[in-house]
Amino acid sequence: MKLINKLFTLALCLMITLLCSCSKEEDNVARAVLSSTSSLNFPAQKPTEKMITVYSDAEWFMEELPEWITVTPTTGSGTTEVTISVSENMRDGSIDNPRNATVVFRGRTLASRAEVKVTQEGDIYRDCKEYSVSDAVSLEDGTVVIVPNAYVSAVTSSGGMITDTDAANNIYIETSENIKVGDEVYIMGIKESDTYKLSSIICDNVTVLSENNEINYAQAVDITDKIDSFTSDKREYITLRGVLLNNVITIDGAVNSVSLIDVPEENDLSSLNGHYVIIKGYYAGTAAPTVRIVLESVVDDGVSEVIFFSEDFEWLKPWAENSGAGQTVENDGSGSAPQIYSAKNPEGQLASEALLARGYGLEQIPGNAIYLQDCYLKFGKTDYQAGLTLPSIDNIPENSKLKLSFDWAPMVGGTRKFDPVNIIVSITNGSDVTELEPIGHSFVDTVDKLEWLHAEIFIEGIEITKDTRISIKSDGWGDNKDTTGSSVYKRWFIDNIKLVQVR
Repeated sequence: MKLINKLFTLALCLMITLLCSCSKEEDNVARAVLSSTSSLNFPAQKPTEKMITVYSDAEWFMEELPEWITVTPTTGSGTTEVTISVSENMRDGSIDNPRNATVVFRGRTLASRAEVKVTQEGDIYRDCKEYSVSDAVSLEDGTVVIVPNAYVSAVTSSGGMITDTDAANNIYIETSENIKVGDEVYIMGIKESDTYKLSSIICDNVTVLSENNEINYAQAVDITDKIDSFTSDKREYITLRGVLLNNVITIDGAVNSVSLIDVPEENDLSSLNGHYVIIKGYYAGTAAPTVRIVLESVVDDGVSEVIFFSEDFEWLKPWAENSGAGQTVENDGSGSAPQIYSAKNPEGQLASEALLARGYGLEQIPGNAIYLQDCYLKFGKTDYQAGLTLPSIDNIPENSKLKLSFDWAPMVGGTRKFDPVNIIVSITNGSDVTELEPIGHSFVDTVDKLEWLHAEIFIEGIEITKDTRISIKSDGWGDNKDTTGSSVYKRWFIDNIKLVQVR
């Protein structure tokens, strides 16, 4: 019995010693580990080593690494300078596929670890499969693709549509290469889906194999009578008939309109404004109330109305996007509105310069008070009034009866009070100025929601020549707190200006 007791005592002492030893060892393992960066990227060839800093409150260790990554040192404590290097990414004398791994500096727990994502460039097309257009349409997003032969069936300002010889499927390609309808092309890129969940290929390379090939178009689906309900999960070839104005087509009785997207500058359709047109193209998604179409062809189907001037300000999109301009009317009074004198497009041109270059007159008193929206204009601020004079309009026959129309809205403030603004249209011929009837609104403070109003003004018996100036401004011109005894609010918005002949 004494022998058993002695053995038990020895075993207990040994266990206590081991536990104490483990506790001391555990105390020396880091509870917190951080690194100076979370990612590193290396070129495929001749990669140079990179140094990072690892911070810890005790000792850290390395988790297992792939053979192409070397880390020195592999353990450390406190503040440690660590060198990470990679081998060349080559296979059989050529650049291999891109590769990546995660380097882990490990402490005591899963929470006490720092991870650095290491990537190395490579040839994503090295083992890439070749696909037909029909195959590419159904691939998962992010798939690297080579389409060895396809045919360009429509062109946009940022790419175009491609199809197979049987025109069974279509896919949009995004490319800066100069492609033309009828080109046979070899494509290398990444398959993706756009905002509308329609298939696209973001191209790294497009090579034209041959030109002027005849395209076999599928039978176009006529959506004229179902424009308000039509949708598709693919880029169907469709057709419709409506009235064209500034690349937008309206259909009698329909809520939705059609927008021709990214029409190249060389395909200027302005001569068909006000005409019925029959278009064919590819469905590019719906953002109600707009159905988007990539244009393939257009046929003039006769005059609907004679349009002497039209402006929807959509050309201001680059300025709006680059300056973060919002849509205050659509957002019920909330939205960023940079001044046209500060808002620039990506090339650095001011919106004010672009408006003046198009022949507009910027009317303001006592100073700058015109602002940019996406894509329309805002006028006025407290004690400042503003408006717009239209560019010179030529070729209006004598004694024409005209209709000037535009969409407008007053500003609503944070207290939900609508500005008491009226819109004044004036026509100037030399020293002769004719002011037409004021246009007001009936929004009720704290009750109504801000929305667009449509104004129509008929002009008859007034001569309109290239020297005539038509201005659209707020009332109370020049009024301010000093002249009226209280602050003056005459802020408003305008869009979709049009001057047409009344038959």
